[in-house]
Amino acid sequence: MKNILVFLMLMHCYFLAHAQNHENLDSILNVQQNEIKSIKKVKISGYFQPEFQWAQSKGIKYPGGDFASNVDNRFSVRRARVKIAYHADPFELVLVTENTEKGISLHDVYGSYTMEKVGLKYIAGIFPRPFGFEQSYSTLVHEGPERARFSTIMLPAEADLGFKVNYFKLKPFNFEFGVYNGNATVADFDSYKDLVARISIDKKIKATKLSGGVSFYHGKVIQGTPYQYKTVRFQNNLVGYVLQDTLENKKGDGALRQYVGADIQYAINSNLGTTTLRAEWINGTQPASSSTSDSPRSGTLANYDTYSRKFNSLSTYFLQNIGKTNLQLVVKYDWFDPNTDAEADDIGNLNKLNATDIKYNTLGLGFNYYLSNMRIMLYYEFIQNEKATHLNGYAEDIKDNVLTIRTQFKF
Repeated sequence: MKNILVFLMLMHCYFLAHAQNHENLDSILNVQQNEIKSIKKVKISGYFQPEFQWAQSKGIKYPGGDFASNVDNRFSVRRARVKIAYHADPFELVLVTENTEKGISLHDVYGSYTMEKVGLKYIAGIFPRPFGFEQSYSTLVHEGPERARFSTIMLPAEADLGFKVNYFKLKPFNFEFGVYNGNATVADFDSYKDLVARISIDKKIKATKLSGGVSFYHGKVIQGTPYQYKTVRFQNNLVGYVLQDTLENKKGDGALRQYVGADIQYAINSNLGTTTLRAEWINGTQPASSSTSDSPRSGTLANYDTYSRKFNSLSTYFLQNIGKTNLQLVVKYDWFDPNTDAEADDIGNLNKLNATDIKYNTLGLGFNYYLSNMRIMLYYEFIQNEKATHLNGYAEDIKDNVLTIRTQFKF
């Protein structure tokens, strides 16, 4: 009997120890599973665009970055972006950095919250403004080396600080409304805020896809001085700048910055491959300086006089994937007229109109060859300026065509 009791006690201890081991093992597995779930919510991706460019002349201005004064060909890294995203419905946090030979900088950082049932998404931080098509079309998939000239001048840095509300429940329509600082990704220096709104549609019909939208941008840029100039037509029929009443336009006032735009995209699949057509038109008023039409991209108050210009821009694309190959033909044409009130003969007539008021047309021809996680781009841009015979250096077309050979890697 005594032996039997000892045996039962030993068996009890064995099973107790075994059960504890199971509990410990289950606990460790649960911890590991939770850690794996958390890790899966974090995704890292990115792309890298090394390129070689050749220009017709040294020191030319170019939307992707001006050439240095003694340079007409260069190797560079146009973009190298790393994206870290934490996604756990309904939250998402995103950080994007730019890492090129020019240094490391912040590109995007934002958080979002999606209320799927009511069709609302809220975004806050630094992220692309919902104006037009090209601004929100990622440069990862962009078929040419750069966006249209308008984009880099009027909406620099591709992003701005602010918040946006997106309503997507009324398919196929999409509504976006945002409020921004208005000076791209740097700290704000005034109290004026810019409003951006867009209504778009996206519809697939059998082998075709149709999308498009209308956009509106309304903001103000603080005047650094009491002096604001606008264009008028003089009695000699020439257009020039005149000073506005300084009692009405004072230092610290907001000069109107307003754009309207419309865009359409159409794609069809056939035996020839996918054919895509795009067009985007922008019109508006831009306050800047005598030497540039650029929108603010600085954290300090400008100390120059304000020059207000009416402008318009158009960009068009014809994209043809060649049959079932990985080759794509790209034809792009865009113009940017920074001052629609002025003609070429008005510029340079001692009326304060200068090179900033000259219109540019650009025809781009290129090919893309797609490989797994890689793309090779060969692209040539014919850049033509308005011939202003009264302005020194602009009587003829400037030699500023650019050849781009780019490889893109993504992960």
